Amino acid sequence: MAAAVRLFAEHPDQWDALRADPSLVPAAYLEVLRIASPVTVFSRVTTRAWECDGVTIPAGDRVAVMYASANRDERKWGDPERFDITRKPSDHLTFGVGIHACVGQNLAKLEAQALLTALLARVRRFEIGKPEFIVNNTLHGLGKLPCRIVA
Repeated sequence: MAAAVRLFAEHPDQWDALRADPSLVPAAYLEVLRIASPVTVFSRVTTRAWECDGVTIPAGDRVAVMYASANRDERKWGDPERFDITRKPSDHLTFGVGIHACVGQNLAKLEAQALLTALLARVRRFEIGKPEFIVNNTLHGLGKLPCRIVA
């Protein structure tokens, strides 16, 4: 949710659009996750040889699955660096996929959507100071986000 506050503070036009059309809350939260993937990379070991874009990865090799990079792949996402709550990125990779999908993702989405919906009626604007990011090889998040809420 800190990432959502930061993004909506940096893109007040998107907050205004969400306030004007609360039905966009589910898509808006997915766009927050696409842009600010909390888990940036996971490592896996191939169980068999696998071809990807013309490159064969041998069985037993370690592969870095870069969720944050995939969520900004210009081959998939038009203008991938733009925060756009109308995008509806339901197939982003933030929560993983298949048997490696996050088991708690539905609860996380429900909680975030409920919180965003509650904030819509009460918050006109988020004003933030300089974000301080957590330094970690796998996770991306905010350690601190000075924030003032304008009602």
